[in-house]
Amino acid sequence: MLIKAGLFIDGSGAPPRNDRFIAVDNGKIVAVGGEDDFAAAQVEHAVDYSPYTVLPGLIDCHVHLFLEGIDDMEKRRCRLREGREIMLFRAARNLELTLRKGVTTVRDLGGPYGIATTLKRAVGEKKILGPRVLTCHRSISVPGGHFHYAGGREAAGPEEIAQAVREQIAAGADLVKLMVTGMVDFRAGETGIPELSRNDIQAAVAEAQRLGRPVSVHANGPCGVRDALAANVNTVEHGILVDNETVGILSQSQVHWVPTISPLWQILNYCRDHSAAAFPEEGVERVYNQHCAMISQGIAAGAEIIAGTDAGALGVDHGEVWRELALLVACGMSPLAAIQAATGRAARAIGVSNTTGTVAPGKHADLLVVCGNPLQNMSLLRNVIQVYKEGESILPVRRQYQEKRR
Repeated sequence: MLIKAGLFIDGSGAPPRNDRFIAVDNGKIVAVGGEDDFAAAQVEHAVDYSPYTVLPGLIDCHVHLFLEGIDDMEKRRCRLREGREIMLFRAARNLELTLRKGVTTVRDLGGPYGIATTLKRAVGEKKILGPRVLTCHRSISVPGGHFHYAGGREAAGPEEIAQAVREQIAAGADLVKLMVTGMVDFRAGETGIPELSRNDIQAAVAEAQRLGRPVSVHANGPCGVRDALAANVNTVEHGILVDNETVGILSQSQVHWVPTISPLWQILNYCRDHSAAAFPEEGVERVYNQHCAMISQGIAAGAEIIAGTDAGALGVDHGEVWRELALLVACGMSPLAAIQAATGRAARAIGVSNTTGTVAPGKHADLLVVCGNPLQNMSLLRNVIQVYKEGESILPVRRQYQEKRR
């Protein structure tokens, strides 16, 4: 198959180019070039996307497949009480929706029953439709700690935490997820003391590294983030209410930061329309503005920032990577760098850059075709014309843009 792109963004951070061709065979990209490069090629069929933009399939580095972005608090509580079978059905639907929106890889960072591991297998065996799934199986927290109520593995002390790491990897985890701190208290404007100690984190990282797995940490506030950085984790999730010094340390490290701006943006909109004691509008707005200011500082300092939506959080629907990228641009990231945060840089951060993230020979043919130029407006990523995962079209083919070649 030969695909013609009107505007071509390869995900590497290179400037976009016009009128490029992508050759695909057996689900892999075999060549990228101009029309003259393929003049003598024997092509079964060609697809002309000249009016459109072609870029890599997007990567969402932080999702919770078992949840939806509903904002009815009682319904959200009921979700946590559903049985495994119903959760699986809901999560499978979330996966298909995610793929149809152009997201071809997700990283699930915790949920009940380890259902993401089952979903990963089902997608890999093509029993259900969805993006490829990387999963932590179950997140690890202290007894009664953050997210324990969502099927997390509770562990106390370095030795038990190391055992919990071994359990997740034995169950099929691609990475280890640690809940280092709790949630943000919007009323007090603080994150509280870290729930995992530095020794706990170091024990988990050492065991994960020994077994060849990266470590992701839920961490907010200066103390929790600095403890995680000192232990050489791979990604920091959220990083809300960090200070200038902590952002400086993070920016000088090789650790990738997933700031998940979308849930804060959604909570801010929610509290403007609903009365909720946990979400005072003034407090939420203060936390949101401070988080954006720290992200802006990180961008200016060269922090390795990647895109994760926290899909499943209040108001955050699956597949809405475009909004996270728009928020990163609002914080000062260039549009091209924002695209890279959900493609090439994201792939490198989560360990899949050998197979996806950029449009280059040898990679999976994971492609997104959209109407309009997302570098001018990230919301145009919603104008999906076609999605390819490993060379297979996901949406019905628009015949007017398909041209048979003899």
